[in-house]
Amino acid sequence: MVKPLSPLLSDPILIGPFTSIWGWGVLSSLPSSPGVYIFADGKKTPLYIGKSISIKSRIQQHLDNAKTNDTKTFHFVNEAVYLIIQGCDSDLTAIILESNLIKLYQPYYNSLSKDGKSSCYISISDFPQPQIKISRGEGEYGPFLNATSANQVIKSARHIFGYCQNPFNQSKRSCFYFHLHQCPGACNGQITISQYKKHLTRIKIFLSGRFKYLLDSLTKEVNLLAKGQKYEQAEILKKKLASLDNAIHSKQYKNLLTLPVSTNDILDTQIKALHHPLINTSPHRIECYDMATLNQENTVGVMVVFEDGMPKKSDYRRFIVDPKFLGDPNAMASVIQRRLNHPDWPRPDLIILDGGIPQLNMVKKVIKDEVPLIALSKKRETLHFYGFDGNIVNLNLPLHNPLLKIFQFARDEAHRFGTTFHKSRRKFISSS
Repeated sequence: MVKPLSPLLSDPILIGPFTSIWGWGVLSSLPSSPGVYIFADGKKTPLYIGKSISIKSRIQQHLDNAKTNDTKTFHFVNEAVYLIIQGCDSDLTAIILESNLIKLYQPYYNSLSKDGKSSCYISISDFPQPQIKISRGEGEYGPFLNATSANQVIKSARHIFGYCQNPFNQSKRSCFYFHLHQCPGACNGQITISQYKKHLTRIKIFLSGRFKYLLDSLTKEVNLLAKGQKYEQAEILKKKLASLDNAIHSKQYKNLLTLPVSTNDILDTQIKALHHPLINTSPHRIECYDMATLNQENTVGVMVVFEDGMPKKSDYRRFIVDPKFLGDPNAMASVIQRRLNHPDWPRPDLIILDGGIPQLNMVKKVIKDEVPLIALSKKRETLHFYGFDGNIVNLNLPLHNPLLKIFQFARDEAHRFGTTFHKSRRKFISSS
């Protein structure tokens, strides 16, 4: 039986369950295109995660290798109850997706290296001279099976965005990549430290696999530059956007949140690391709120709901905000007060606010203490919440952190839903 696995994946296929690997007989239905595959046990917990430019050929190789019982392939193939397939539109997408899924789930058989070498990781060192490097054993982004894969990802990032080989050196000497037009000029003073930090943030988002978010944010920035008649800057960024779109060909960032059973175990660990006084286990029901307005007119608010990491669109809600509540913090507090007046709605295990400390402070005045509250600000993806001592905690998680990805997914969904509602509201008012 073949069926969709989860709306959080862009186009996943779950094959199984099976009592015996030899009875699968599914090779004829597998794609001969790039993608990621997961051999999983009866709880859908990954045993082994791999990628290939041809999923069909690679699965056939695994089945052939499993005939020899002294290999790790024999074990994960014969222990597998499910096969999960995620097609990708490019080999680059498959490489990054595979590395993020392996880091998320840490499957047992992926940790068994054939030659005793550690996996490769990509790291970006700190300022004042940040360097993008490949290392073995540990790092921010990865793991990658070998240095070839890691280098391919770095090469793609360099071609799309460019980065400096010797940033902010004392002699201000141009680096090798600057002469190839693949460096923004951090070496020779053509870009400031703050500008280069923003530049590296784009690369970090790229390495973390949040492709759709990156495409959307770059498109928005191009439009703003063009609107401000900064046509030269807009054209430069437009070329980067085209290169990015050409490299990835797809919208795969959501597929880093997969397989609810095993994800919950991982998220429980991540949740405890937050040290939020009101959260001890992975929240079943998350409500996320966002506001949309234009010049403080026609302000609206929205609530989106995630249950077990998946959107529950039937529980989404829209709110028209009274004009007397000026500013996002006041408007958001008024919306959540109205939400709390509905005891018939299921109780949230966590409320996320699209905003920062002002939103957190205003909403805290109306919300009950037993409901966990976190604000997520876009600029640096910072989490804000009240700690055990009653003071505000400002926390930056790694961009590849699975818990942060779920919060970002909810925030981005709330923003999408709110923007759509606001546009329709303005259109209705202007036509009436």
